[in-house]
Amino acid sequence: MERTIGRMLVVALLVAAVPAQATLGNGIRVGGTDGRLHPFVELELRYDSNAATFYQPVQASGGDLILHVRPGLLLNVPGDTVAVDLRAALDWSQYFGSKDTSTKDLSSLFATVSLGVGFNRKGQVGLELDEKFARSNQPTAYSIASGVISNYNDLGVKVPWRPGGGALTLALTGGWSIESFEAFKSYRLCSVPGGNAFCDSTYLAGLGYNNVDLGLDVNWRFLPKTAALFDFSWFDRIPNNTTHSIEATGLRAQAGISGLVTTHLAATIKAGYGTTLSLKLDPSAGPVPANLGTWLATLSAEWIPSPFSTLKLTWTHDLGVDPGTTYALYTVNHVTLEGKSKFNSMLAGAITGDYAVLSYRDLAKSASTVITLKPALQAELARWLMLELAYQYTDRSTDLTVPPPGWKYSKSEIWLRGVVTY
Repeated sequence: MERTIGRMLVVALLVAAVPAQATLGNGIRVGGTDGRLHPFVELELRYDSNAATFYQPVQASGGDLILHVRPGLLLNVPGDTVAVDLRAALDWSQYFGSKDTSTKDLSSLFATVSLGVGFNRKGQVGLELDEKFARSNQPTAYSIASGVISNYNDLGVKVPWRPGGGALTLALTGGWSIESFEAFKSYRLCSVPGGNAFCDSTYLAGLGYNNVDLGLDVNWRFLPKTAALFDFSWFDRIPNNTTHSIEATGLRAQAGISGLVTTHLAATIKAGYGTTLSLKLDPSAGPVPANLGTWLATLSAEWIPSPFSTLKLTWTHDLGVDPGTTYALYTVNHVTLEGKSKFNSMLAGAITGDYAVLSYRDLAKSASTVITLKPALQAELARWLMLELAYQYTDRSTDLTVPPPGWKYSKSEIWLRGVVTY
């Protein structure tokens, strides 16, 4: 997988053409006048009040300082015929062991890559490729909230067709996601008598999966700033081992409307239905659960008081499929608040709030709640230097008496991040 990502990065750089000149903060000119390649380095010092949350069965004993060093590349080549956007970074996370020396063992190397390539974006038929890769200790699945390394790769393809003047856009979509898991660090999670499943490399390998989806998106702009929406998709979740995870095939469909209500207020309303069509599980792992179907909804309102400020509130109700057996199927109510404001040419602020309630389809009908709140300040001191000071509070709770590792905790994080861009 890493080799594939590497090849894609090389191709993107070659397509962008030969560098012409470089200036501090303005990058290296590539692919014409507007294309820019920016090497950068991020340094982030973070304090985590509950640094070992995910690496032991109950609440962690204390906090730690973590230094993140992230060298990387930014590439932006705009264009109607071909456009390329790339961000790639390594992330060395160094734990200092300030309160518990054993947390030093959590130090590790991670990475993120995001690549988007667009062809013929103003033509009648286009092509969009979207590739994302992340190696981190933050799995995408709610069911795996314990100390593991996730290698997540997602490839998306979209073929938009714009007949006539472009008021109507029909798009065929496809996606292929792969996620694999590795045991992270032993720490205390694996020193518990009797061991833990997330320390078993064979079990973790079985939790890995491929997810394939195909769909159709329809966007009809019947007014200059208002559009009718329809999206339909089929998905197939294929685990590496049906003893450890459920194989699920299903459908999602939603229809709605999106546009400006006033000059300062935009809204989106969508509703539909999602369901699994087929579930498979090895007989040795227990009975196959019944198919799960639920209504889908998206309500979003964005207030734009000025060109420099926005406030967006979104609520969704969705169907979820995660790795595992007992906690693989669930419905989720998700509320997100995002606010951004630029105070002047240098200083900007942002706030993000996230509230998710997951209702599982296990025998106990258990529930889990995840709350996140993050305010942040950013200062662009120069074209080449940006500073960020941010705080994040995270709380996860569940009504289970004996919750899985990582399902019940709270912590505060504060960090100072500096980005130097060439």
